[in-house]
Amino acid sequence: MKDYPIAIRYLVRIALVFAIVAVLSITKQLLVPLSFSIFLAYLLYPTAHKLEGWKIPRIATNLIVILSFMGVVFGVIYIMTQLFGNLSEDLPQLRTQFAGSFRDFQNLVQDVFFFFFSQQNEVIKTAGLSGDYFGTFIEAGKNLIITLALIPVYTFLLLFYRDKFYQFIMMMVKPKNEPVMQTIVRKASNVVPKYLTGLIVVCTVLVGINSLGFSIIGVEYPIFFGLVAAIFNLIPYLGTVLGYGIVCFFVLGVQSPAVAGAVVIQFFIVQFLENNILTPNITGSYVRINTLVIIFSLIAGGLVWDLPGMFLVIPTLGVLKIVFESVEEWRPYAFFIGTSGTEKHSVTIRSLRRRFGWEEESGRQ
Repeated sequence: MKDYPIAIRYLVRIALVFAIVAVLSITKQLLVPLSFSIFLAYLLYPTAHKLEGWKIPRIATNLIVILSFMGVVFGVIYIMTQLFGNLSEDLPQLRTQFAGSFRDFQNLVQDVFFFFFSQQNEVIKTAGLSGDYFGTFIEAGKNLIITLALIPVYTFLLLFYRDKFYQFIMMMVKPKNEPVMQTIVRKASNVVPKYLTGLIVVCTVLVGINSLGFSIIGVEYPIFFGLVAAIFNLIPYLGTVLGYGIVCFFVLGVQSPAVAGAVVIQFFIVQFLENNILTPNITGSYVRINTLVIIFSLIAGGLVWDLPGMFLVIPTLGVLKIVFESVEEWRPYAFFIGTSGTEKHSVTIRSLRRRFGWEEESGRQ
């Protein structure tokens, strides 16, 4: 390949990237449940390994951990359905309130920008915000059911055949590269479960913080929207914006701009707490990816696999970072996607304490 001109080499690499993206997009329905299953298997592996250490057979161990996890998931779904049931009882009234608020907003746009109702409705129609989506909803629901049914099956098989997969990987690499591959597998089996567990803990804490904040500022159905905003927070940066955007949109439609403004203020407070206190202390430094790479990867994951891609892309980057760090010639890529090298410019509680001299004072005390 080195014998070819540099333009040809880069053209081949770009074509390879486009081919990979095309394959990922075409095989989305096949690979999305498998990808979720891989990370779920990583999450459940420490517990399964511990149970096997107690002489419990592997089949029974896998069933225990998977059924326990499914019980927790169904419990969360049950809570959400109960909360949504309370909201759905008031849905006709909320729809009327929202329609009235939306008409007021259209009047304001018409009076200020001379953008008339017919033009606004045409834009809304062009953007796809109106119409019959029943068929699309049914198709999406069918795909979701298939995905949710496959994930436990894939996870069980991945946990059951994990030794076989490990042996297969060792057989594929050259003997001189076996120590490097063993390091990658060991780090991944240690780091990924801790990171995913930390995400779940952060999400749980945020449910309480969000719900309490929404209750204080007067948002209707605070627990339901606190749970929704916390779940979206599993998507770094953009997820918090999406979750709070849903809440703000609801509040603007059925309550008041003042409450919506309070929601925006709470968003910045929660974002600061999550980025500087919760995530550093709960997930630690298991997966440190810089913000530019995260945002670019989230958009790319969303383009290829929609919302599931946005959930999966950060753990995938974490695994890639482990691979890059373990292979010497790939370490520049680990440095590029990581956070090292910008510590002195980061805005954290510790950096603020150093800047204002509080850390020195606390050390003297």
